Amino acid sequence: MSIFDVAREAGVAVSTVSNALTGKTIVKESTRARVQAAADSLGYRVSVVARSLRMQRTFTLGVLLADVANPSSPDFLRGIEDIADREQCSLLVCNTDGQLEKQLAQMRVLLDRRVDGLVMLSQHCESPEVRALLAGGTPYVMLQRRSLYHEDNYVGANNEEGIGAAVKHLVGLGHQRIGLIRGPRDSSTADERYEAYLSALRAHRLPFNPDYVVQGDYQVTGGYEAATRFFAMRPRPTAILAANDMSAIGVMNAAHGAGLRIPQDFSLIGLDDIEMASFSPINLTTIALQRREMGAAATAMVLKMVFQKSPSKPKQKIFPMKLIVRGSTGRVSEN
Repeated sequence: MSIFDVAREAGVAVSTVSNALTGKTIVKESTRARVQAAADSLGYRVSVVARSLRMQRTFTLGVLLADVANPSSPDFLRGIEDIADREQCSLLVCNTDGQLEKQLAQMRVLLDRRVDGLVMLSQHCESPEVRALLAGGTPYVMLQRRSLYHEDNYVGANNEEGIGAAVKHLVGLGHQRIGLIRGPRDSSTADERYEAYLSALRAHRLPFNPDYVVQGDYQVTGGYEAATRFFAMRPRPTAILAANDMSAIGVMNAAHGAGLRIPQDFSLIGLDDIEMASFSPINLTTIALQRREMGAAATAMVLKMVFQKSPSKPKQKIFPMKLIVRGSTGRVSEN
């Protein structure tokens, strides 16, 4: 069956069939329904290859994830898929494990497949090799991690707002010794959260103790190791801000092993608001990140670049963050 057979069956022009089956809004809904019914009855399907050749597009987006196993990744991906589905685009999803060499290899694969654009979630963006690949002209958007030295299209969150709200909440509960588990050193997002932490301490006239900042890696094991260091300090922090919810769960595991109670012995705040954060007995106070909305925004941004005929100045979209108070924070205890 060909497009000509569908046009003959539906009693419309070939161009109308093409517009109807590719979702063009210029076609009336009644006509689109008639064309679709004719196509279904004849068993006709649009040739993706022919469409790609005609429009010089593959209708495919490449998505690079730093950690596909992280519970926050699926929500970002669902937002990406929301827009891709709407625009009739397929996704090629690659996991890089946060490793530069693996990211470079996956980027080369995606670019060799001529994807229309790239959505890069928490990827390395300063490396000369990465910048060389990005300079090839394929539209891309950085999501959750941006370059400090290059102007890129970027979608992220207001980390100052989120961390500021968390520190204000803890200070209101009487906490003055607030520890921070940092994210990876090569992450702009982790740097922003660290700077927001320092800014919040200054705003509440709290002293900065460098011992109360411990390096983490966004993993449960990193949170566990950081917590054991905090627990050995004298005096130890009365509250801990974790780089993300996975780190906070690591802190909870360490506290259980050390015989410490949350929030009776210390308060704990995570970041991301992953689904399990609300489960009992986790019940984690956390800073909510609009992951699905951010994924959708990044995808809409990259597709806009694909459709536009001339380059434009890089844009950024920053999403607000919100503190979700649950049972892991309470009034300060000096026990």
